[in-house]
Amino acid sequence: MSFFDELKRRNVFRVGIAYGVTSWLLIQVADILFESIGAPAWVLQAMFVLLGVGFVIALLFAWAFELTPEGVKREREVDRSQSITPQTGRKLDRTIIAILVLALGYFVVDKFYLSVPTVSTPETAAAPASETTVEEEQAPQTIAVLPFVDMSAEGDNEYFSDGLTEELLNILAKIRELRVAGRTSSFAFKGKDEDLRSIGEKLSVETILEGSVRKDDKRNRVRITAQLVNVEDGYHLWSETYDRDLEDIFAIQEEIAREVAQAMRITLLGEDEERIAHQAVTDLSAYDLYLQGLKSFNGYTFASLKRAEEEFDQAIRLDPNYIPAQLKQAETWLELSQTGASSRNEATSNAIPILENILNQDSANSEAHALMAKALRFERKSKAAEQEFQLALDTNPRNVYALTEYGRLLIDSGTATRGMEYLQEAGRIDPYSVRVLWNLQMAHSFLLEPHKAGDYTRRIGEILPDNPMQYYGPGIAHGMAGNLAQALVSDMKAIELDPNDYELKAGVAMDWAMLGDLEMAESWAQKADETGSDQPIPILARVLIYQSREQYGLAADLSKRALDRGLDNRQASNSVFRRTWVSSLVRSGKISEALAFYKETFPGAFQDPPDLDMDSQRRSAQLVEIAMLLQMQDPGSPHAATLLDAAAQKLQLIEAAWIPWLMASRQAALATARGDKSAAIENLLGTKDNRFGRRWRGLLTNWFVLDPLRAEPEFQHLIAMLEKDMENQREEAYELLGIAK
Repeated sequence: MSFFDELKRRNVFRVGIAYGVTSWLLIQVADILFESIGAPAWVLQAMFVLLGVGFVIALLFAWAFELTPEGVKREREVDRSQSITPQTGRKLDRTIIAILVLALGYFVVDKFYLSVPTVSTPETAAAPASETTVEEEQAPQTIAVLPFVDMSAEGDNEYFSDGLTEELLNILAKIRELRVAGRTSSFAFKGKDEDLRSIGEKLSVETILEGSVRKDDKRNRVRITAQLVNVEDGYHLWSETYDRDLEDIFAIQEEIAREVAQAMRITLLGEDEERIAHQAVTDLSAYDLYLQGLKSFNGYTFASLKRAEEEFDQAIRLDPNYIPAQLKQAETWLELSQTGASSRNEATSNAIPILENILNQDSANSEAHALMAKALRFERKSKAAEQEFQLALDTNPRNVYALTEYGRLLIDSGTATRGMEYLQEAGRIDPYSVRVLWNLQMAHSFLLEPHKAGDYTRRIGEILPDNPMQYYGPGIAHGMAGNLAQALVSDMKAIELDPNDYELKAGVAMDWAMLGDLEMAESWAQKADETGSDQPIPILARVLIYQSREQYGLAADLSKRALDRGLDNRQASNSVFRRTWVSSLVRSGKISEALAFYKETFPGAFQDPPDLDMDSQRRSAQLVEIAMLLQMQDPGSPHAATLLDAAAQKLQLIEAAWIPWLMASRQAALATARGDKSAAIENLLGTKDNRFGRRWRGLLTNWFVLDPLRAEPEFQHLIAMLEKDMENQREEAYELLGIAK
């Protein structure tokens, strides 16, 4: 008799099966029981170990002993003719069947009753505009997707593994009962040998999905290993290896999402199934280019964004209907317009038709709504933008991009408290996002809260120690507060990390111009011109240098050329160009030409009643400017009075803490237009520390709205105080930077 036959005769196989099924049933019952009584995780682990040891003992027992009518005897002591192992085997068969029935019953109960989620009301993050709040989620399950490791033979497919990770993250984020850590925060731990429990604590998640990718282009194969880990105890909730053709990559992603949901006992409803269904491409080369574009986009430099635009464009050429590539292309256009690489008009004219087409196919596409909102904001359609942001958040309350950009819109409109709520929510979802931290830093800078802004600055430095943002942000904050010497120090540190950033160099030129060292200003303006001579911020620096030299004609001509070229991609630069040009026209007596300019750029202000779909603080100044021009043509203009009332209403919407010196200038402009010089000067003198931020010289000495105040002694005294302050800060800057003068 063979060894195998002897195992069968002694019922070793039957004992093993009976023991295994019984152990599985015991573990399932124990898991529920231990959880209900709050037993620590090690108790269940100890049970696993004991049952494993018991399995070996049971097999050895079945081999060495036999149950006889006289009791247990060693097998070699039992006469083969008297052995009852066949009868024992039949009893074991019946026992196994009974246990299997019990196990099947437990499976049915667990599947259809114990795993049914509690019914809850769907979350809503965006309420109507008048009462929008960011609501707390109802205890969702939490997960972070760590970057999958590139295991390719050549190690040159990191873009593919990173892109796959991002796609998985986006798919899981569409499951309503799952809260997914933001992409940037998950990728912050890429390549770091950090304990999963520590990562879970930092990201505030209960589970972590990790894995590896091996892409074989020669065989057109891909192997993906994924595992879901419980952060608290390190226990593997689920793991799987997928060895498929590359064409199955999208099916694999969906399978992983479903398996993860099942492992976390999340029941996918019909809506969830539709959301996680991935749009495949007709050409895998298009998908590969899309993933390369993602890598370039996430580099977030001037050069990498331009490269991303080209890669997304190539992907779309291969597959014109591939929506993920279209979305990222639209986002890239909008981001490029903020770098100065293109105008906002060019960006929106490219992006809006694409986004409209996507939304016609899928009205619930949160990403498309968020991008449409930003594009509409670029077109100065604030109300429409706000509606789109709300639609984006209705569909996906955890859309970090929508939360961040909506927060920025609200802050720029003067409603800083509401805007801060959205930014802080974005920070909770993606705590390691430099982009979110940057916006939080800037928000506190607008509110002149440097100590709070500094907290976010330090976090940026910890996450990206070589990124100039950690110094660029404080430079802007100091500039807003009128601390130009400190702004210079921060900007110089930023330039050390990024010597090719022409906007930083232009910022240094502006600071020196404000401080009165025009030689240093000219030197840095030339450095900015070397790489960005035709860009808004370097041109702005030239305009401010001309104004500091009282060469207002040159400043006006340069501003007009910038406006004619559509260099309006930076709101700050555009407002200076507009103010400088219009002021020049007014002083030349060309009121009609100035009004014609405004009728073209802000036609809504000339309607009756006015259509004032504009940001609050920024557009309040333009309403005052138009009103004063109308008064110059007709001192009793009723439409001018209407616009001044509208400007006053807009200013009332702005919270008092929002950039005090800028608010003071807006209030002063309104009072001047209404003929109340004393109130205007009182507003200007009431500015905190009597300091104005960058561009004060052009604002107070060149803005035509304030012309009626220039002969007033108090106004002249204010200018003298600011000049003295700049002189003191210039000496401080020399000392801080070690410049001998």
